[in-house]
Amino acid sequence: MNNRNICRNSHNCRVFFSKMLIVLAIILVVFPMIQLTAPRRINAVTLEELKNEVGKLSAEEENLVEEIINTENLIVFLKCEIETLDEKIIVLESEVKELYEEIFDLQDSMDKKKELLIKRIVYTYKYGNDNIARLIISAGDINEVVNSIYLFRNIMRRDAELIEEIRYEKEEYDRILRKSEEKKKEIKILVKEKENEKQKLQVTLVKEEQLLEQVKQEKQEVQDYLSAIRRRIAEIQPSGVALVGEWKMIATAYYSGGGGINGNGITAMGLRARKGIIAVDPRVIPLGTRVFIDGYGVATAGDTGGWIKGNRVDLCFESLEQCFRYGRRTIYVYLVN
Repeated sequence: MNNRNICRNSHNCRVFFSKMLIVLAIILVVFPMIQLTAPRRINAVTLEELKNEVGKLSAEEENLVEEIINTENLIVFLKCEIETLDEKIIVLESEVKELYEEIFDLQDSMDKKKELLIKRIVYTYKYGNDNIARLIISAGDINEVVNSIYLFRNIMRRDAELIEEIRYEKEEYDRILRKSEEKKKEIKILVKEKENEKQKLQVTLVKEEQLLEQVKQEKQEVQDYLSAIRRRIAEIQPSGVALVGEWKMIATAYYSGGGGINGNGITAMGLRARKGIIAVDPRVIPLGTRVFIDGYGVATAGDTGGWIKGNRVDLCFESLEQCFRYGRRTIYVYLVN
């Protein structure tokens, strides 16, 4: 009896441990999967942290980081430009192909009608006059004469209609041919423009590589600050914003010594508020974009503001007097290559 209880307990223990091992195996497999699929919280870079970071840098180091951000933004723009030009070229090539199909169809139709017209002209030249004379002479009465003349008049009318159709098709042929030539010229212009953009992109990529190499030689704080700026832009910059190259905007001014729009001297992107930094709506002008404003100069879209929406920008100045003097204006903001 004791032996039977011992066996039973031993069996229960084995079953229990087997179940525990299965549960443990499931946990080990499922838990990493949950970790991989679960959404991660982005480590937000606060403006206070950026203020501390920028405080460790010299003006030259700040300018270096800003130039890298401008360059990276320009690379994105140039790539988008090349893609847009590719799409336009594809559309134009498709249109040219369709136009040439129309040209071939018209050419075939005109050739057939010309051949028919030539046959009619030859036949009329050979037999037309004799037939009219015979019909008139052999006519029994005046009605037959009139009917014969009416018949030949209809024949001549059909020839005239055929000539008119050929003339119309020739005009259409010439029009479509001119249009196809214009499209081909557009393609050549776009191809050339695309090559220019590719060259600019190549130069900009080399510049970026040089700047990044320069950053590697700087102290660690510069690299940390650049990484923080990139993360900050990724958090507040809407995706899918396309540059158009020129914007008509309403401009106002703010004082860098007043703490900037965010009140602490650091812009939304993490740069120091100063002349040459402007606040924009990142849905219109992407952060990090280098622009030119007549009467203000070259600037970086490096800040945002609660009321800076749509076609509004705020220009940073070094004094309140400059801000009051600038006031409120309608301006054009141009993309800088």
